[in-house]
Amino acid sequence: MNTKGISTMVLVGIIIAVVVLGVVAYWAYTNYGTATPTPTPTPSPTPTPQPIATATSLGFKVDATIGGNSEVYAFTAKNLGTSNILLRVDEVDAQGTNFVYVYNQTAKTAWASIAGEWMDVSADFDSYWSGANSAIIGYTAFNNYKSELAANWSGTGNYDYTSGGDTFHIYDIIVNPNPADSLFEHG
Repeated sequence: MNTKGISTMVLVGIIIAVVVLGVVAYWAYTNYGTATPTPTPTPSPTPTPQPIATATSLGFKVDATIGGNSEVYAFTAKNLGTSNILLRVDEVDAQGTNFVYVYNQTAKTAWASIAGEWMDVSADFDSYWSGANSAIIGYTAFNNYKSELAANWSGTGNYDYTSGGDTFHIYDIIVNPNPADSLFEHG
């Protein structure tokens, strides 16, 4: 037996095995050894600004500092652009007292809840709707905020402004929500 021939064959076999293992290792490293790149995320579309001026219903909250006193309001209105506007104003005054006001423009009714007790204040509807009381808690206040948003709000996010030294932060703005009529009822 020729041992020289066998050792050459063994040596060639070892070289072939090393080359095959090297090729397999290279293939495994290039296919599994590197992380798959994460695709660049597609940016979310920018929300379409909602037109306040043509809204038929509107809801928003206001953190107001008026004359140094901080108060919180939530306004919800329905049937805008008609003569049958329904308006609800929830207020937490500077002392922490909760108030709710509900107005029906067609019926000329106004109800006020002070700390959970409802009172019919319809005899003073005009004062609450567009008179002396309305600048903070009535339709005049709502319409002022609505006009400010229509003129200056980007249509997305929150809106802050100052007027006569008073500051206003309007947020949770929802254009054309579908509030139930029961939201505008007392009791």
